Amino acid sequence: MADDKTPPDAKADKASKPKTPALRIAAKAEGFRRAGIAHSLEPTDHKAGTFSPEQVEALKADPMLVVVELG
Repeated sequence: MADDKTPPDAKADKASKPKTPALRIAAKAEGFRRAGIAHSLEPTDHKAGTFSPEQVEALKADPMLVVVELG
């Protein structure tokens, strides 16, 4: 049996941090920036947890972006 070397406080941080969904994002204008990223006209997939919950809300609410949750 392998020992888990992850500090207890790090485990608590991971458990308490809400995981945001994976997203597919395309911009309506090339290079449109939101959440610290320049988005492309071509849809780009982003892994779950890439964005904070607040960023996900802002991305979904932005009329310049097409955002789809990947499930």
